[in-house]
Amino acid sequence: MAVSGILGEEPDARFEEPPSFPKRIVDRLDPRLVNALTALGFGLPVAGYFWFLELYSVNAVVGDQWDLISMIKQSYVHFFDWGPMWAQHNENRIFFPNIILDLLVHADHFNVQVEEYLSAVMLFAAVVFIVWAHKRRSPSTPWLYYCPVAFLAFSVVQYGNTIWGFQLAWYMVLLALAAAILLLDRVTLTWVTLVGALAVAVVGSFSSLQGLLIWPTGLVLLYFRRRSWAHIGVWIAGAIASTLLYFRGYHSVTPDPQFAIHHPVIALKFFLLSLGDVVGKPITDGKWGYEDTLVVVFGLLIVLLAVGSVLICGVRRDEHSGSPVGVALICYGLLFAVMITQGRILYGYEAASFSRYTTFDLLVLVGIYLALLGHRQYADDAGQLATSSARLQPPSGWPNRQPRDGWLDRVLLPCARVAVVLAIVVQIPLGIYNGVHGARSDHAQDVEAAAALRNINHISDSELIRALIVSKSPSWIREQAATLEEHRLSVFANR
Repeated sequence: MAVSGILGEEPDARFEEPPSFPKRIVDRLDPRLVNALTALGFGLPVAGYFWFLELYSVNAVVGDQWDLISMIKQSYVHFFDWGPMWAQHNENRIFFPNIILDLLVHADHFNVQVEEYLSAVMLFAAVVFIVWAHKRRSPSTPWLYYCPVAFLAFSVVQYGNTIWGFQLAWYMVLLALAAAILLLDRVTLTWVTLVGALAVAVVGSFSSLQGLLIWPTGLVLLYFRRRSWAHIGVWIAGAIASTLLYFRGYHSVTPDPQFAIHHPVIALKFFLLSLGDVVGKPITDGKWGYEDTLVVVFGLLIVLLAVGSVLICGVRRDEHSGSPVGVALICYGLLFAVMITQGRILYGYEAASFSRYTTFDLLVLVGIYLALLGHRQYADDAGQLATSSARLQPPSGWPNRQPRDGWLDRVLLPCARVAVVLAIVVQIPLGIYNGVHGARSDHAQDVEAAAALRNINHISDSELIRALIVSKSPSWIREQAATLEEHRLSVFANR
């Protein structure tokens, strides 16, 4: 069955691409070799990611997870107590992740590693949805060409999310984003499909603050696909309703929310550093080196590529190719970097290099690649043709047609394609190298935290604070640990 049929739609003849010329390199290769390379191109990053998770994952309660224990304790008194589940956590409403957490707590005794594997499954599903959405619009694109998406999306540079169960919330946002794109970009957008997209956008919105960015991202896609004003209006109404509900009773936790506006140069540097640090180069102890300058330059290159890709693929509406899927991801990634800049700039440049931000920052590179991959010089000709057959037959004399002779296609497009490939080639090895080093450090801390928690009644307060790295009083930590021990949760599950 074609993937389009899974969503209840028939293949549309208008979207079968015209024959490309000159002949692609992949078409000259032995099909068996192409299949083998494709299997390796998808299999290696996925297998490597899960192996990485198995190697560095620890069943330890760390960081913000401690703040959830009071809600877990209440769940033993009143299962699904909506008040604590809705309560604001820093800037976030993590309502839907809290629902999953409550279920997991009573099913697996709060095994943090289960959360991490569930996050990995969500990441896998999100990548499938994104590739599916693009491939549906660009059916003649070889599967081999999507392998860079897998290498980027499963990069271990995001170890800060990979081996931290609390970040299940962000993977729920990512999955909701991918599902919304898949549904909104359906060839025929029915009201049932739109309602489904609205539902997953709502889930994303109340999984973390970043989930609200799904709404403008979806609006970009609706615009480029020339959806009806009724569809656009309903989507905007859903965005307004979700935003109003999200901020009802909300209190700001940012000490100086206007800092980025009052210090634009610092904010720009932070923004570029955040985007460029998909290579995983951490800034430690506030020390700035020449390598950090190179990261900023890399971030500037990514921004220029993003703008160039939008100029090439997104100036005019595109109802046919896969490029708008990439443009939508660029939109989300840039908005995320802006949001992080506004909310975390007060913590210094070191905050821009936090590993956990790379999961969404990488979407910019993924979007650039997919936007350029889906760009077709013959999209206008193909879009005017429709037949009743399942496959578009090229018109008489097609090989003699000439491509559009614009400077964007002749000059900017080839340069952009070379640049994004080079950027990906730089990101992959550096992301692996820095990701492994960062994960080793976090793993050692998590092992120490788990050991301290097991022996919490036999260690001093200073040892406890040093091991757990939690900005709470020792008495508070011991009180929460008592809850874990009472209900046999996390490291106390086998006692």
